Amino acid sequence: MVKNTMKIWLKKIKSKTKNITWTAWGIWYIDPPKDVSLDGYRIDNVIQYTDTVITIYFSIVILALIFFIFKYRTRPGHTAVYDKGDTKKHVLATIAMGLLVFFSIDTVIEAMSFRDLKEAFWNFPKGKNVVKVEVMPQQFAWNFRYPGSDGKFNTEDDVVPAQNLMHVPVNTPILIQIAPFDVIHSFYIPNFRVKQDATPGMVNAMWFQATETGKFEIACAELCGNGHYRMKGYLTVESQEAFEKWLADNAPQEDDDDWDDWDTEVDEDNREIPKEWGWTWKEIQ
Repeated sequence: MVKNTMKIWLKKIKSKTKNITWTAWGIWYIDPPKDVSLDGYRIDNVIQYTDTVITIYFSIVILALIFFIFKYRTRPGHTAVYDKGDTKKHVLATIAMGLLVFFSIDTVIEAMSFRDLKEAFWNFPKGKNVVKVEVMPQQFAWNFRYPGSDGKFNTEDDVVPAQNLMHVPVNTPILIQIAPFDVIHSFYIPNFRVKQDATPGMVNAMWFQATETGKFEIACAELCGNGHYRMKGYLTVESQEAFEKWLADNAPQEDDDDWDDWDTEVDEDNREIPKEWGWTWKEIQ
């Protein structure tokens, strides 16, 4: 009886181990989310360069390790000895390899990153052809606000759609300002390779531009509480005409004066956010 039970357990453990191994191995063959943004390729280039160079160095180290293990192993006529590696030759070789790694990885990545920040991510768009959106995350949902016909935020004609639903037009710069209602959150759109923290007491900014239409996931990249898993929103990229129709459909109605108050009682399991939120748009220099 005991032997049969042990055999069953061993089979289960072997099966689970096999599944875990295949799952871990399969991760390397999973394609990243499709890039549908104007500058997402910049992020991919940095990651691909880093992975390529590190893979080359790692391969060299492994091959050298195998070579030295066989070359200096104990065998007839040769006794393996311990070497501290503190001779002048070894110290110079170590410094040279360290500098090679530093200049070929760290320095290059730094240069690529600051170039991309200057040319794209910190080069915020300006002009009338820019869609501005205020984002206020909360535990545990996303709130979005668009200016109404007056072009200003925090006024009565602002468009505030249902939580977790964001719409933007394709081939148009989208400028976002984000501030949280409660704790730290992080606005992350994998298909656009952009992410921005929402920090209490601050209004942060980011921008992106979609090159394709479709529906994409919005995630929170910061652990914001027990319900963090519920921080899932949807970004719909559509034509300019469809976007304008969506704004009109979600515009406040004249008889809609059922505003909540900031002092609304909060239910931790379902935190209600008042409609009357927002801030005066902070112009980016």
